[in-house]
Amino acid sequence: MDAWEDLDPVLNKNEFDEIVDLLLCHGLHKDLPNLLTEIIEKLPEFDEKLTSPFRQILVLLAFCNKFQQNGPLPDIKDHSFLYNLHEGVVGFLKAEPSLVELMSPASTYKLVGGLRLLLARSILMSSKFLPKDVEITIANYFPTLPVKPSNSKPWENWAEILQIDLEEKSCEVLKQVNKVNTTSAKHLTDKLNNLAVERRKSSLDVDDSVIIVWKSVAPKFDEFVRHLRSLLPENFLDKIASSSHPKIKMLASRIPPNASEGDVIAFFDYICDVEMETKFWTSSFVQQIISPVER
Repeated sequence: MDAWEDLDPVLNKNEFDEIVDLLLCHGLHKDLPNLLTEIIEKLPEFDEKLTSPFRQILVLLAFCNKFQQNGPLPDIKDHSFLYNLHEGVVGFLKAEPSLVELMSPASTYKLVGGLRLLLARSILMSSKFLPKDVEITIANYFPTLPVKPSNSKPWENWAEILQIDLEEKSCEVLKQVNKVNTTSAKHLTDKLNNLAVERRKSSLDVDDSVIIVWKSVAPKFDEFVRHLRSLLPENFLDKIASSSHPKIKMLASRIPPNASEGDVIAFFDYICDVEMETKFWTSSFVQQIISPVER
């Protein structure tokens, strides 16, 4: 209790922002919805100012965690959700090649190929999209060999994701990708040729078919999330103690690394009060009053 009775430090804006940044990272990392709600309600624009180098990982991890908790249905039938998930996963795989090495190119293909199959199927089943949209999706997501001008960009996209050389004809990963792409493209094209029948299917029938696909994707998705989490610090609260700002380091005793969500919320409320007091005491109005006294 003695530590809580110490005099409050004076926090400038940069110091306050750094602490909130770490608390927001902690909430995203440990999936603490009440803490995140508290921060966003008090500082509604702060999530857009998140400066942590782990921002992209944390936002994607939070998105994946929520899906794991609430899914897979109905999300794996929803075009918008699948598009966002696909873009997040693919974007991060391209930005972090080490993740592909950890998972292996073959496992990475099963993950991305499975997400693309679900996404293409959601487009096919939605009346918002025309047959031409489905054709374009199939061509972009499931190109087949040989590589030629008409399909070079989709193949280059796969090569960038999987870190493979399209010129290496003996590449086993390339051969496997071509084999599965051929199967997926045929499967989707057959459904496209019977589009009216497909779109009349009951919701239960659609659920059963997408669950079958998801069961093959889920282990690779879970693996991806585990590797994603491994790229993060074990505990963002530890970084308060290692901050370069002495006043922030002083506050470390007030928030242990194993603090409960309630304790972290109480700490956040405390630093908000400190920041408000700092603004008051450093305001020009107060300074004008106390300056003559100091002289």
